[in-house]
Amino acid sequence: MNQLTRRRWIYSPITSWQARRLSRMTGISHDAAWVKLRITTHPEEAVYARPLPGERDASGQ
Repeated sequence: MNQLTRRRWIYSPITSWQARRLSRMTGISHDAAWVKLRITTHPEEAVYARPLPGERDASGQ
């Protein structure tokens, strides 16, 4: 488990658990799933999200 993933599990375990499930169901990476869920549940944090590979911006628009 890399350092970023470990920190996410510690600081927001519910989002991390949901991201793990989403990642398994859709096949996207855990990081991409985590960002998508976090932006969905906490839209005010969208300004802090990094763009994901294959997307124009982190919000998926």
